[in-house]
Amino acid sequence: MRFLTANYIYPVYTTPVENGVLAVDSNGRVVNLFTPADAEYPAVLEKAERFEGILTPGFVNAHCHLELSYLKSKIAKHTGLHGFVKDMMAIRKWVADDEVLAAIESAEGEMLRNGIVAVGDISNHNFTFAQKAKRNMLYHTFIELFGLNPDKAEEVFEGGEKLLRELETLIPNAPANITPHATYSLSIKLLKLVAEHNYLRDGVISIHNQETDGENELFRTGTGPMAEQMAKFGLDLSTYKPTGFNSLASTVVHLPNCNRIVLVHNTVSTKDDVQWAMDYGKMIYWALCPNANLYIENKLPDVPMLRQMGAKIVVGTDSYASNDSLSILDELKTIAANFPETPTTELIQWATVNGAEALGFKQQLGTFDKGKTLGVNLVTVDEEGNIYSDSTVTKIA
Repeated sequence: MRFLTANYIYPVYTTPVENGVLAVDSNGRVVNLFTPADAEYPAVLEKAERFEGILTPGFVNAHCHLELSYLKSKIAKHTGLHGFVKDMMAIRKWVADDEVLAAIESAEGEMLRNGIVAVGDISNHNFTFAQKAKRNMLYHTFIELFGLNPDKAEEVFEGGEKLLRELETLIPNAPANITPHATYSLSIKLLKLVAEHNYLRDGVISIHNQETDGENELFRTGTGPMAEQMAKFGLDLSTYKPTGFNSLASTVVHLPNCNRIVLVHNTVSTKDDVQWAMDYGKMIYWALCPNANLYIENKLPDVPMLRQMGAKIVVGTDSYASNDSLSILDELKTIAANFPETPTTELIQWATVNGAEALGFKQQLGTFDKGKTLGVNLVTVDEEGNIYSDSTVTKIA
């Protein structure tokens, strides 16, 4: 048994506990959380290991592309989504060699050191499966599909099913399902196949959403910079029909509103978009990957608006193709620096229980409830107890 204390403990299910004592067993399972008001407090405080900062549950990385880890520092910054995709397509590997596998192992190690205990990971291939089979952390794997040709929808979907079966054979009971890539990259026929798959197995849907203004213009009018770039990439838009609405409403309407849906990036999402989504489904999550947004578009989502609307926010790192680190704390530091009115209590909630809930890990992770095995992070804070530019994270249990 270990007893851990710090300036504040963030149970997440309630307000932070000043000078609380967290008891964990040898497996890292939460046994109890003592407050100064408890009769046992003086005795356990004497035995406690003391840390300066705040203790939080392990972080949940709600959106990552682990298989792209070999692309670290290989793609230029601030090129916009179209330039980013162009550069990535030019150097992306379609066969996992030693460089790719080593980068995956190294990236997972970095996430573990940064206090991440669970990941919502995008897979287009089987490159990460062997690493995931080591069970160093929890993964919800999203087998990601894209394809605009409706005549090939069944073929593409069957490929996704084959990859999913491979994962489930290697890692029995692995949390996983098929998911759409982005609002603009699937035919309606393929999107509906993915939607039915998730409806039948109560899957979690993760989809890239509203990263650029051109994405919305594509859906409203069928024109604009995204349409032009897609044509340059050789994509056939002959079957594409503009809807007259923004990309979110045009796409999410085809997804089951009884499933959890994680909308990723949301860089240009507006108040009307958020209201539409919240009216459509009660299990919509808004994944923020701010450092990736700055890397690609040099622009951030409207976090104050999302907070005002009561959006359920989760946090991701995206990939090394679009980020300098795989650290949830680094993402929180960016949010805190750009939106300093955001309370640290909310940031920790987004990085823990919200992510656990979105990925289906809430019974195991996200709060310091008794019986949960989730990891314990020490985060250094400023004099006011807030996350700031020099904050660090250390996994202590």
